[in-house]
Amino acid sequence: MIIRIPIQLILFLGLIMFGPLAWSQEWLGNVITDPAISKRCDDLAKKREQKLGHKQKLMALLKRNNHLQKIAPPNRRTVKLKLEINEGQLNQELDLTRLTIEQLEEGIIRKGCPGIAL
Repeated sequence: MIIRIPIQLILFLGLIMFGPLAWSQEWLGNVITDPAISKRCDDLAKKREQKLGHKQKLMALLKRNNHLQKIAPPNRRTVKLKLEINEGQLNQELDLTRLTIEQLEEGIIRKGCPGIAL
């Protein structure tokens, strides 16, 4: 004996059984975020990007300084001395920038900024 079940009844039962599961998965993607948190996270990310750009400029200046030290004639002692002093200052600035970038990244992680990959 075959029991005939209307297709509408099957669809209705499926909707009742699996509907809440589909709705809960929809909520996973729609996380409500506070605009203040988003603004703060955006500001932190912008500061980090600026510091990364500053770091790249410092590294380019150090590379240029090293090249100038190599090609400077040996009889130009004052030029070599100024280049060495400049290299030391650039290294200090680079170290400070690296520390600042590290602190900004830690701040981003601590504040729990969603969707920011470091």
